[in-house]
Amino acid sequence: MKKIIIDCDPSADDALALMLAVNSPEISVEGITTVSGVCHVDLSTENALKILALCGRREIPVAKGAGQPLSRQLVFDHKYCGKDGLSETWVEASGLQPVLEPAVEFMRRKIMENPGEIHIVSIAPMTNLAELLLRYPQMKQQIASIITISGSYGVAPDKREWDPRPGWNILVDPEAAKIVIESGILIQAAGLDVTGTLDNQMVERILTKGNKECRGYRFFQAAVDFNERNGLEPYSLLVDAVAVAVTVCPDLIDWIEGKAAVETRGEVTLGQTLFGTRGYLSSRESRVRAAYRLDKENMTDILLERVFT
Repeated sequence: MKKIIIDCDPSADDALALMLAVNSPEISVEGITTVSGVCHVDLSTENALKILALCGRREIPVAKGAGQPLSRQLVFDHKYCGKDGLSETWVEASGLQPVLEPAVEFMRRKIMENPGEIHIVSIAPMTNLAELLLRYPQMKQQIASIITISGSYGVAPDKREWDPRPGWNILVDPEAAKIVIESGILIQAAGLDVTGTLDNQMVERILTKGNKECRGYRFFQAAVDFNERNGLEPYSLLVDAVAVAVTVCPDLIDWIEGKAAVETRGEVTLGQTLFGTRGYLSSRESRVRAAYRLDKENMTDILLERVFT
């Protein structure tokens, strides 16, 4: 069984990823850490607790992390996540509290208790992870891998509509992403190369075949309705679940191994991930597996079987 910590900023897409994680017997969720991203860390922490209570997994610890990026100022609005941070699904309060340990200390303790066994699923800005490595650089040798949906690596086979834009999680805190992605820890990145291929047919299949009486379905339907009212693509709700799905079933993804660098300056290049298998990147410490193919049909099957039954 794979032991994971999920580092997240729970809005509705993170919530779906959490639902999948806690309903997957292949993995053990050792804890959840929260960070500011689409909403402030106080709200994202509350939302993580709400989702755990909704799933009947109140025993999983939640640790609150960074309120702002390493060196930038993050401004919050309700455009992408609604007033409740969960696409105005209005999940009831959990009555739970986060652990007293800050996220960095919680991660350090869990990693030291399980050296070489903890995989971190990163579906948020990487501020917590960067602070962990800055404070405790020896953690580089103790983390099994980081599985993330962050970045854009230019490896998707179809380049006809290729847009080398930065991933949002990296753009929020590029300095943090640079520390993490260039650290030498194994990074398994299902970035925009594959999450950009998600489509609303997956959503329609879930809404058609899912159990309309289950809590996960009702939550998802409400989130889809919010996206449609606000001009947002419903399939964007599936993005964060990709990181958990490939943790559960690595065969969903095909990878290219190489090295990556993150750009932290420039009006156009800020937040870009440069990926390659040779050339000047070859001397860098980074270890990145960049995904270029996702089995969307099987991923939808996994969601239907575990979240929407």
